[in-house]
Amino acid sequence: MKIRTALFAATLCSAATFAAPVKFEIDPTHFYVQISASHLGFSHIPGLFKEVSGSYVYDSETGEIKDVQVVVKIPSLDTGFAERDEHLQKYLESAQFPEATFKSTGWKDGQLTGELTFHGKTQSITVPVSKNGEGKDPWGGYRSGFETAFTLKPADYGAVIEVAPEIAVKVSGEGIQAK
Repeated sequence: MKIRTALFAATLCSAATFAAPVKFEIDPTHFYVQISASHLGFSHIPGLFKEVSGSYVYDSETGEIKDVQVVVKIPSLDTGFAERDEHLQKYLESAQFPEATFKSTGWKDGQLTGELTFHGKTQSITVPVSKNGEGKDPWGGYRSGFETAFTLKPADYGAVIEVAPEIAVKVSGEGIQAK
């Protein structure tokens, strides 16, 4: 009996040492895609996309993030001023291009590479990713959190926004381990 118990304990410890990558679903209430755009060089206008979904796979042993898929609903952009939001939706042609998507293609040394589709055009980008934390949450789930920041030039994707030629993008959020 003691041998069986010892073997069982050794098996559990061994399994914990070689933890498999885990899939996480983006928690839309704790996942933010924020932008900041210069307005004619006089100020910076912040905005937040309120509808984001997706998933990713994270390996806590290696730190690798893969199979990242994020969908951002462009019409959900909120800058806190309805008239400006309407103008931005026209510039972004959100009726024709209602989503921006990101699908990862690689991970190396804290850098995530993937295909960003924005305004109907897809380009490869590489962004730095920092881990914020991981662990059990108060509701019985398991979470991990990451963030990145990069600059996007809308004109590179065919969206001409003369008053905002560059947009700072910050993504920060949590995923809940899929069951």
